[in-house]
Amino acid sequence: MVLASGESDFGTATQRGVFHVRDQVVQPDDYVYFIVDAFADGTATPHHGDGTRLEVTLTVRDAVVPPPPSFENDVLPLLAAKCHDCHGADVQEARLDLRTLSEILRGGENGPAIIRGEPNGSLLIDLADKGQMPPGKDDKLSAKELALLRRWVKAGAPADENVVALPPHTQVTEADRSYWAFQPPRKSAEPPIRNEVRVRTAIDRFLLSRLEEKGLGFSPDAEKGVLIRRAYLDLIGLPPEPAIVAAFVNDERANAYELLIDELLKSPHYGERWGRHWLDAAGYVDGKLDNDLGTMYPNHGIWRYRDYVIQAFNDDLPFDRFLTEQIAGDELVDWRGAETFDARTKSLLAATGFLRNVDDHTDFDQYGIEKRYEVVNETLDMFSTAVLGLTLECCRCHNHKYDPLPQRDYYRLMACFEPAFNPHAWKKPKDRHLADVSPKERAAMDQRNTEIDQQIAELTKAETTLRQQVRQRILEARLASIPEAIRNDVRQAVEMKPEQRSEVQKYLAEKFAPTLAIADADINAALTDAQKATLKSSTEQRTALATGKKTYGVIQALWDVGPPPVSHVHRRGNVKAHGVLVQPGFPEILQPVATSASAVAQKTQGETSGRRLALAHWLTQPDHPLTARVFVNRVWHHHFGRGIVETLGNFGHSGSLPTHPELLDWLTVDFIEHGWSIKRLHRQIMLSTAYQQSSRRPARGSDEAAVSGEKIDPDNHLLWRMNLRRLEAEIVRDAVLAVSSSLDPTAGGPPVEITNPADGLSEAKPEPTPSSPNRRSVYLFARRVYPLKFLEIFDAPIMPVNCTQRLNSATVLQSLAVLNSEFLFAQSE
Repeated sequence: MVLASGESDFGTATQRGVFHVRDQVVQPDDYVYFIVDAFADGTATPHHGDGTRLEVTLTVRDAVVPPPPSFENDVLPLLAAKCHDCHGADVQEARLDLRTLSEILRGGENGPAIIRGEPNGSLLIDLADKGQMPPGKDDKLSAKELALLRRWVKAGAPADENVVALPPHTQVTEADRSYWAFQPPRKSAEPPIRNEVRVRTAIDRFLLSRLEEKGLGFSPDAEKGVLIRRAYLDLIGLPPEPAIVAAFVNDERANAYELLIDELLKSPHYGERWGRHWLDAAGYVDGKLDNDLGTMYPNHGIWRYRDYVIQAFNDDLPFDRFLTEQIAGDELVDWRGAETFDARTKSLLAATGFLRNVDDHTDFDQYGIEKRYEVVNETLDMFSTAVLGLTLECCRCHNHKYDPLPQRDYYRLMACFEPAFNPHAWKKPKDRHLADVSPKERAAMDQRNTEIDQQIAELTKAETTLRQQVRQRILEARLASIPEAIRNDVRQAVEMKPEQRSEVQKYLAEKFAPTLAIADADINAALTDAQKATLKSSTEQRTALATGKKTYGVIQALWDVGPPPVSHVHRRGNVKAHGVLVQPGFPEILQPVATSASAVAQKTQGETSGRRLALAHWLTQPDHPLTARVFVNRVWHHHFGRGIVETLGNFGHSGSLPTHPELLDWLTVDFIEHGWSIKRLHRQIMLSTAYQQSSRRPARGSDEAAVSGEKIDPDNHLLWRMNLRRLEAEIVRDAVLAVSSSLDPTAGGPPVEITNPADGLSEAKPEPTPSSPNRRSVYLFARRVYPLKFLEIFDAPIMPVNCTQRLNSATVLQSLAVLNSEFLFAQSE
């Protein structure tokens, strides 16, 4: 219904007009529309680009606010008619009961159905507004019915009922909690064994207990020459020199092997070897995008994260601290208010590069909100497999098929990251970095550099003016040689833009072009001594000014970009289909019973939400079921070639069961009790008999084979011998460099660039030094899809998101590369 309409012709474009509508009776839910035609052409269509300012004042007198709807008299009859078939006495789909306000506030599997006072955040209204509920075509709520619900919720959902605060529905059962990976690790007593002679550490007792049940035992110790090579390759990724092998073989000291382990753990090469393992799990690459072979987009400064990881391993940074710094390093220091950045501040900021490694196309304007959320989703995928050992990807759209991980838990966890990855206040990758100096230092440097640029520009302008004056003098002299009758015509033709010249002017310009062409050499020759001195002085001043400019590097860090956004479940994974509101929190199955799953913001340094710090503190609690277990299992895998849980990134129901769960728990608790020391964990494993035993298999058909582990446990799950292991791609390349004595030990810094030829046979570039191509493989430019070809042939991982577990292959290309590659030829010489 139209309440009133009219028009006001103001006259000129600068005149101000007034139009009044008075004494109109309005009713609840009335709308007022304005159609403004700022160009008086008699049409009702506004014109694009109209610049009219519209000022509107609405005054309501004698307003009578109607009472809010009653739950019992207005809302409940509506719900009974439209919703109780699916959410009533007989059926309660998604465990949602809409018969009482208490149950409505309790909600179902997806959380509360309404939020008092917030109709726009209430799931019930959102579903009804989008026509998704009720599901039948003939049962949709009318606009009037939907307005009734909105007014009721906005008024605080009043009711005569005595509302009871019911506990939210849990989606985790006692049976779910009984699964081994969701229970806190417990340190059981070391089991008794018969063959005490073969026991060196507690690890041996757990393994021997299982072996003796099958009538098996450990294999004999490996020869000392084999053992030193195993230790070198495991800890530093380089083969031992022959003289070192000989010295160790001839060392009769009882603790010679233990001293060897300690020496290797002190090597700076240890961090390069074990840092590479963690970089795999983090999905580290040096490029932002890797869409095609021929194009690389460097992620400038991300190498600082790689160097942070290597240094952390060398320093034996406790794993709980290591993880906390990577998730929330920016929240551990007030970097925004710092006068200067000390080494600790830079390290903490660089550590958050852990969350800056996923593929991100959002620099390009054609990618909108969906692509932004994809970046957040993939970051969460990397985090969950690397740290939690859980596959959460399917929870974007629905509850996990195998594990007790409801969709709302996924979005609770995502909410911990959203203040930094806020899709609604998005920072593009090109802007998502910090200077390696404090904001105050950067502002001062930028101001000083701007002043220098202005001075240089003024000098450059003066030089240009002087040279232009000389050019004009030469031009006038040459024009004087042209007949006076056409001199002005020629001048006009030369000075006019080519596209504006007439045919005659084109002819004149072309005819006299050789005569009037003035080169820089002509100007230099025409300069007077005074002018030359002026230009020389100006050049020297510009050079001196330019050397006074200060530069700073880039840290690819993560930090909160503003106030935390409101977080929702995305129904069926659709980022535009907001479901129930969620608070930042953690998966319920990983929390003790009756413990809040919400993340309580921690005390942080500086202006930040504290959500990621709360997440880091939760992850590193001693009784956390997964964090330490997952990492200890990963270390075990890299020493034995197979984890106690074979699927390193999946401890859930669809992953592998542990072969020795008591041993894994014992190692985990011991790891935590001794300060989360990774180097101590290495020593514990490598000093065991299990690690030092031979990998020899008994000959087929022999009497030994008939009663050996080869028959009883052919896959060696019980570790009756050491597993044979393939050398990883980086070790193959680095070992070649080491034995040829050409290895460049330079550590850290920007990556060594690699070529991208059309045939795909990429090589390391000899820059910045001729020996740069011979640096360790961890320092080569890491591409997501197209790694250095030699490494790719030997199974260097592709990083769609991250790599929790490398795959081994045996292909003819590997043999051909060893026989025919230019790299091997060069090193063999």
